[in-house]
Amino acid sequence: MKQVSRRGLSMAIALLCLAACGVRAQTASQPPLKIGLILPYRGIWAQIAERLDRGFMLAIEEYGGKVAGRSIAVVRADDELTPSVGVQRFNKLVQSDQVDIVAGVIGSNVAIALSELADKAKKPIVFAGAFADEVTGKYCSPYVGRSSFSTNGFQYNAGKYWATHGVKTAVLLGPDYSYGHATLGAFKRGFEEAGGKVVLELWTPFQKTKDWGAALTQASASEAQILYSAYAGNEAAQVVRQHAEFGLRGKMPLIGDQWVYDESLWASFGDVIYGAKFVASYFPGAETPANTNFVNAYRNKFKEDPDMNAALGYDNAKSILATLEKLGTMPADGTQFISALRNADFEGPRGRIRFNPQNSALLEKVYVLQVVRGADGKPKRQLIDTFAGAPDLPSCTRSM
Repeated sequence: MKQVSRRGLSMAIALLCLAACGVRAQTASQPPLKIGLILPYRGIWAQIAERLDRGFMLAIEEYGGKVAGRSIAVVRADDELTPSVGVQRFNKLVQSDQVDIVAGVIGSNVAIALSELADKAKKPIVFAGAFADEVTGKYCSPYVGRSSFSTNGFQYNAGKYWATHGVKTAVLLGPDYSYGHATLGAFKRGFEEAGGKVVLELWTPFQKTKDWGAALTQASASEAQILYSAYAGNEAAQVVRQHAEFGLRGKMPLIGDQWVYDESLWASFGDVIYGAKFVASYFPGAETPANTNFVNAYRNKFKEDPDMNAALGYDNAKSILATLEKLGTMPADGTQFISALRNADFEGPRGRIRFNPQNSALLEKVYVLQVVRGADGKPKRQLIDTFAGAPDLPSCTRSM
């Protein structure tokens, strides 16, 4: 009996070894999971794209470069912040590169075009930015998710905040395209519902304006208390500098969001940056375990603090990887992936990341920040206040 038992035990061990080897061989033979990452790597938003890419890759490194038993391959594409180019890049990623999923995208103009394309191609896409309400509203799709937030989620309560903190009149100044109108439109709704009054709206051609003199002259003549703005990249840098040159800093402070006073632009502002106030979806000084780990990893790799773009990139990748980890595989039906994404719930650098029924992440907290001079003589963010993000607009009519 003892001899038979030993033989049986030996056979059992051998079978287990064969099974394990088979699993390892099967895993090793699986092709990489391909993620297409579309960002405007060149042009006025190149710095934003670079930092978002960094955050994206940090999340992948956190997973050891693997998910659901497959290694991860990132295929990059430059949308040049232009819808027609974005469509070309998307088609190449799907048809030639045969990616499993598409991620990234900052510009709402590009995202709106790709939302419809993803729906037709039946290829899941998860936007890292693309904040216009229409993305998961009018153009909502079971193939489209957004790991960032909507403009209404970010700006509606920002309008309410300033209206209830001593600001009664404002001029709006922004780029004349979907994101600009969505951002400033949300601010206006909240501002006026809380008792404020927008006395003037000024719109400039997107990516074409170099001189804001005429707009700033009109703003100054309105005698409003603040100028509330929504620009990013080089356009933001130009607006901030020209506003200061017009002598409006004391008369009509320029208040905006995190992209107007993006940290990547601070060096070009000089002393103009001190005293700037803005609302942000991310604060690197937030004392949470998830943010502390993220900040430390980013500092170790890039020798600087992360900004909100890096946090958005991290959450974009983490949303995708957490969903795949839970599913255990990439489903053939892209709607199954987006449906599972809707159930994602984790703590990220920006706070708790969870999704609404329209596949858009909710904004848990908004930070009110001011740029001050730090002990080292360099500018740094100082926390003034916080308030909750608002819900998305109820404009999606499709059944998810």
